[in-house]
Amino acid sequence: MSYPDDIPLVLVGEVRLHEEDCACPDVGRVLLSGKHPSQWTNDCACPDTDKLETACEDASMMLWKHIPDACIAPLVKNYHVAISPYAPAGPCVLNPAALNRLLSYETPQLLSENSVDYNLAAQNLIQPVGKQTRWDSSMTRTLTAWLHVTNACNLDCPYCYVRKSSAHMDKDVGLRTINTLFSTAQTNGLRSIKLKFAGGEATLHFSLVRLLYAHALELSSQTGIQVQAVVLSNGVRLRPDDVAWMRDSGVKLALSVDGIGADHDQQRPMRNGKGSFAAIERTVDDILLPLGVKPDITVTVTRLNAPRIEHAVRWALGRDLPVSLNFYRANPQSLSRTELKLEESAIIEGMQATYRVFEEILPTRPFLNGLLDRVQSQAHAHTCGVGISYVVINHKGNVAQCQMHLDEHLGKVTDDVDLLRLTATGPIRNLSVDEKEGCRDCTYRYRCSGGCAIETYRATGRWDVSSPHCNIYKALYPQAMRLEGLRLLKVHGLLEPGEMTQ
Repeated sequence: MSYPDDIPLVLVGEVRLHEEDCACPDVGRVLLSGKHPSQWTNDCACPDTDKLETACEDASMMLWKHIPDACIAPLVKNYHVAISPYAPAGPCVLNPAALNRLLSYETPQLLSENSVDYNLAAQNLIQPVGKQTRWDSSMTRTLTAWLHVTNACNLDCPYCYVRKSSAHMDKDVGLRTINTLFSTAQTNGLRSIKLKFAGGEATLHFSLVRLLYAHALELSSQTGIQVQAVVLSNGVRLRPDDVAWMRDSGVKLALSVDGIGADHDQQRPMRNGKGSFAAIERTVDDILLPLGVKPDITVTVTRLNAPRIEHAVRWALGRDLPVSLNFYRANPQSLSRTELKLEESAIIEGMQATYRVFEEILPTRPFLNGLLDRVQSQAHAHTCGVGISYVVINHKGNVAQCQMHLDEHLGKVTDDVDLLRLTATGPIRNLSVDEKEGCRDCTYRYRCSGGCAIETYRATGRWDVSSPHCNIYKALYPQAMRLEGLRLLKVHGLLEPGEMTQ
């Protein structure tokens, strides 16, 4: 299929959030008043916690100008992929006519009646002269809670931050935790709660997971606060009846897969020393897929497996499973494991090989959010929700800011505690990217938002500087952006097999 080069076309993608071993970022959307009545509809489902707002009383009466630090790169077939620092949800694709219209805004001018102008404005590739884009942090609507169900696990992963034991959350602590989460949401005017059941291995206590989710649904019906949940699992012990329950209840599943065969087994061995990949593959192929459950696959990238993570991605994409690539982060339990530490050139080369697999298979499902560690396609000022919209509660009901600091307790779950107020007092400083040295003028600042605060502090002793992985992000994000551009062309029938390269 082809599209006329002389008729402007702007393609914008939808967003898919992956289930990851992290706090959810405070992503946002762009609002612009005075919008063209026939535009502003696309397939973007942007989460709505923070709000990126362009102050403009009447768009049609303002002079508009091209954003100078937008990134524009050639794609294929005379198409270009483009992103503004203030783009609401990742890059868009421009055909030649749309690109020419964008470049015409090097000279300030009024918006025309041509709908492409309003599309360019919606992507913040053009903005009103003299008007600054600003963040409104008052739009947090979802409380995300990491529920540490147990210390127990049937694996012995070298990068795990949990001190293993048989200890687990009892029923009373769990029910009180759910009650307090709903009271916190009500106190703060939040509209939804997301539960992440984790450990250890949460499936070792699946009856508790079911009980707590059922109680959350009951409170949801009473309060009107929506609830969603995900189980984070190693996939070794999942039983068919539990999988069927997740499917029927709408509870999502995230599985950790760090490679194929020995590559996975060296990072995720059983406690008896045997490998776990064969068991996970059986779970996926013999239980999950036959029951209609497609888990999110999360890959932890270390120096050990970086050269071969492409094989894990090929394995997942071959089963039509979403994939999320996340970098190893040192923690008190893994500081001695120097073989896991990220090495810049090895990570970049391994990720590039993985991107070639994505390009070869090129899923039509949105995958940009899973391509590069903490980088998210939708605009966000904070890397995660720590201290803002995220709480961690361990098996004893102790509250922490982040699961990486599971043993650093700020208090305990009680009937009258405001969990968000409590976590805001913790030691982790989750600063806005605009407060970080080295980030403020970067085109990609609202994609990676400066990286993990804990990782940055561990490497630099400062909270207000860019990530130690900044060079990796800058090297890889343009390539990830290109993949999204190719995906959009494929989705819209504008890319035929064999047209990936210029």
